[in-house]
Amino acid sequence: MTDWETVNKRMKECQKNNKPEKVIECLVELFGQSNEGLVAFNIGQEYEKINKLEEAMDFYEKAEYLLPLPDFRERSREAINKIRTRLIEKGVYHLEGTAISLPEILKFEPVETLLIVSGTRDKVWNVDPTAPDFVPARYVYRGKKFHDFLAWAEDNKIENKGFFWMILSGKYGFTEPWAPIARYDVNLSDQRDFPISTETLKNQARQKRWWRNERGVLTEKRMTDVKSLILINCSSSYKDRITEALPDAHYHEAVS
Repeated sequence: MTDWETVNKRMKECQKNNKPEKVIECLVELFGQSNEGLVAFNIGQEYEKINKLEEAMDFYEKAEYLLPLPDFRERSREAINKIRTRLIEKGVYHLEGTAISLPEILKFEPVETLLIVSGTRDKVWNVDPTAPDFVPARYVYRGKKFHDFLAWAEDNKIENKGFFWMILSGKYGFTEPWAPIARYDVNLSDQRDFPISTETLKNQARQKRWWRNERGVLTEKRMTDVKSLILINCSSSYKDRITEALPDAHYHEAVS
């Protein structure tokens, strides 16, 4: 189903139901057929109305990823932040650790800490179609949250301090920031895109990798070796995949 007028008509028909559960059931079926961001946004609103906040968060995050216009993505981000605040107040949002700010990351021991940052839908080729076919991962993602994280990371020279960070990509999985990647559009939470599998993510987490410590000495690391895992700008679906791949680490969350 690709005709927006048809999708919009179906969405309005769904919303005529008197029972919220029926509205949601109808919209979820429509979303499965259309993969439209506005349908996901409306599902989030319906879940929010009946106080199912975690379900609402999940669909608002899908909407943020799928909606093409910046204004609509901003509305999704505002909804996500509102739900996140309510979940924090209820004490159910965070994983094992507490929420932290980016500056608080610098208090952690670099050798025992891994930062995982979510990739974004907006990429360098959307901004500059003449960009090379392969670009280092750190310069590929152009979403505001990723941009804000990268600006903070470079301003604070976290790599020179020995911090090990990775990007989670729906196509490439756990990716080193300097690894060259090609243009792609694969949503980690949409099986129709054939995203990287959980089993592959588990294997990647156990692979040997190389990183320079604060003295500039190249050292061997496995993602499974770290004690503290900081998830940055990660949606609930990304968090689920990360925790399946790295179940033994102590988790914290940060938003840029």
